[in-house]
Amino acid sequence: MKLTIFLTAIALAPASAQIAPMKPATSTASAAGSAIPVIRTEQSPMSLQSLRVVEKEMDGRIAATVGSGLPCSVLSPTRGVYVSGLGAVLSAEVELAPTPGGIGIFQSSPGPEQKAKYRKDKLANIPFLEKTLSDVVLSIATSPTLKLSDTDQIVVAARLVYRAWEDTNGLPGQIVARLDRRSGTVKVEIQ
Repeated sequence: MKLTIFLTAIALAPASAQIAPMKPATSTASAAGSAIPVIRTEQSPMSLQSLRVVEKEMDGRIAATVGSGLPCSVLSPTRGVYVSGLGAVLSAEVELAPTPGGIGIFQSSPGPEQKAKYRKDKLANIPFLEKTLSDVVLSIATSPTLKLSDTDQIVVAARLVYRAWEDTNGLPGQIVARLDRRSGTVKVEIQ
């Protein structure tokens, strides 16, 4: 065992020697003749703190989405960005239903009955997740704390995660809800 650890450490040692040292970043404001200008903008209408609040709200709403009696699971916390002139984009990795109990390290796949029930639960949760994402988009658009412009778009996406043993025929890869603040209409795409 000690020999294995020693040999692994020796094998990995040269890897760090092959990585070039990072050069300090230069600002284009100080580097004359640079092709990429630095643009300083006013404070974003969506601060990082308010973005975090929206992210946590989206996680909570997705986790509370129940259609088949089993809630959706948020596998990775929602992450969002705001781009001035474009709007806000939030996304999360979601499992439409919890993995059937009893699946562990030593069991790679559930039985046929469990698979069929799991698929049924996932299919039942799709319309409820659509509604949840639509509601999140509307909540962001009407939030009094966010000072979004009329030209901003709000996009909320749930990337759906599946197990290797699942039959994914007829199941979407992602659900995207989008609101163009000019039109005020929410469009939901199942992709």
